[in-house]
Amino acid sequence: MKTQKWIKLAFVALAAGVILQSCSKEEGLIPQDDLSVNPTFTVRPDFATLDTRPADVIAQFQVVETNPVKLDAAAKAGKYALVIGISDYAGTANDLQYCDDDAMDWKAELQSEGYSVTSLLDGNATKAAIESAINTLASQSIAGNEIAFIYSGHGSKGNIISADLYYISSSWFKTKFSAATSTKMMFSFDACQIGAMATDLKATGRVIAVASNKTVYSYDGDATMKNGVFTYYQMEGFSKQNYIYFEPDCDYAITNMLAWAKKNRVRVAPSYSDSYAGYFDL
Repeated sequence: MKTQKWIKLAFVALAAGVILQSCSKEEGLIPQDDLSVNPTFTVRPDFATLDTRPADVIAQFQVVETNPVKLDAAAKAGKYALVIGISDYAGTANDLQYCDDDAMDWKAELQSEGYSVTSLLDGNATKAAIESAINTLASQSIAGNEIAFIYSGHGSKGNIISADLYYISSSWFKTKFSAATSTKMMFSFDACQIGAMATDLKATGRVIAVASNKTVYSYDGDATMKNGVFTYYQMEGFSKQNYIYFEPDCDYAITNMLAWAKKNRVRVAPSYSDSYAGYFDL
């Protein structure tokens, strides 16, 4: 009986140890909305948590419905890209750190690969400007053309946020590109809660990289990185690891962002969706 009692006590102690260990790991994470304990990086939070406008006003700033973009059969054959980076939003409380830097770094990378790049930065990336630029890019997505889209800025529940504070949804993006016949298209989003883009934009011939899933945040790196964390490792993959394909670069960015998050005790969920046959060379 004594032996059975000691076995039972040992089992209880072991179970308690596992529970405590699990709790200590969870408690070791810095809450997504409280980064005061580590000032070397900043969160790109769910924009809805910052949006102080009345609910009826916010409802008027939701961009969901649209129509497919008609393809331009006369579009010149080539490689076309649109990069958007917004650090300077309407209202100083809404500003971010390095989103415009992310866009400019992507612009330089894509131009080096032969893309014709249109860029919208900060206050120029309004809802109207984004819609116009997306319409142009989508119209060029005919068979034979190569298409790239980059966004860095605020996100919220599958929406990107324009400089003038419109929520532009993943379903809007899906519809805009639904008529595309290009079989070589890449998208990259460095924003929080942006995972729905990887689902809604998925189609044959596309690779979609996202810095977060549908619930967690993305982050701006420190002053030595001068990029969003996800973008920083994407750029490092190209410049230091000499990747020529997008998929290995995504793998590198994901691995290193996860390691960065573990070191800094935050939760991240970068990923990518790959429906391109073979490896996607920029």
